[in-house]
Amino acid sequence: MSKLSLYELIKAKKYPGRGIVIGKTDAGKKAVVAYFIMGRSENSRNRVFKEEGEGIKTEAYDESKLTDPSLIIYSPVKIIDNKLIVR
Repeated sequence: MSKLSLYELIKAKKYPGRGIVIGKTDAGKKAVVAYFIMGRSENSRNRVFKEEGEGIKTEAYDESKLTDPSLIIYSPVKIIDNKLIVR
């Protein structure tokens, strides 16, 4: 199986948006999961990841610029009952 370069896969896209990358280490013994987001609007670009327990959540980078939290504040990665959930 050939390795794919994430850079090569998304470099031609004007707006990659949201992505979930799933793979395994070179030795093939461990799984690897990566999650990324981008934003077009000022509100969507005003977010950062923050660790929350064993997962991550998004939060506003600058609270004064937050216009609609329902669109940008969520938990994309969680561990529940020893199961990894990425949404």
